[in-house]
Amino acid sequence: MRITYKQKCSRCKKNFVLVTWKNKYPLCYECQKNEMQGEIKDPETKKLFNIPEEFYKENSFLRSVKINYLKYGQLSEKQVEFFKKTVQKMKEEQGTPKTVAPEPIQFESNISLRALRLAKKEAKEKKAKEKREK
Repeated sequence: MRITYKQKCSRCKKNFVLVTWKNKYPLCYECQKNEMQGEIKDPETKKLFNIPEEFYKENSFLRSVKINYLKYGQLSEKQVEFFKKTVQKMKEEQGTPKTVAPEPIQFESNISLRALRLAKKEAKEKKAKEKREK
């Protein structure tokens, strides 16, 4: 599992972008939006880039592939292949609900955390002692 964290956009310094250690120059969707504007003439490529805008907002790889196509007018076979794979994964994830972190445990205010740990430890030792006696 890769570790991700939020960092401010290098260009506008306003929006946060989800990055990994590999991202040297993170850019938010708003800063790259102007670069993604352009006319795509090839019907096959037009179909390839016809995905929900939400996917472009979430994934910087998808944005970079589209920007590269608009700059250079073509994509390599591997770029197209991985673009399709990424879109497919995102569509699958969109159908499944995201896992929600469990709610934090609420402790009574009159018991300190240390006392709670000691009580748990004593209960565990008591159970282990009862098992040994049987």
